[in-house]
Amino acid sequence: RRWKRFLRAFASIDAAIEAAGPGISRARIRDARVRILEMLCDATNGAVAEDLCGVLDEVMTESLLTLELVGATPEVLASTDLAEDVGALRKKHESERVRGLATGIVLGWKAS
Repeated sequence: RRWKRFLRAFASIDAAIEAAGPGISRARIRDARVRILEMLCDATNGAVAEDLCGVLDEVMTESLLTLELVGATPEVLASTDLAEDVGALRKKHESERVRGLATGIVLGWKAS
């Protein structure tokens, strides 16, 4: 499905958000995302599967907005796949909103 190649971006973004400060946990969001992915894997109807992909688009939008707010340290950018994963969202994701947010984040990193 269209989300398969972007799934690792969730882990990179979650880790960067959690690294931004003590007490920041993405556990509930990860749990909800796992439930959505399980429903997507079980979906036999194409329309239902596409609706679930739309939900994942919204979850990624929220994740990117949070990442934009908390930022990513140079250490995180240098030692993880975060820049590569957000770059892939910027270039290849089907959602214009996700691509736009990812582009803004990457441009912010380049400017700093």
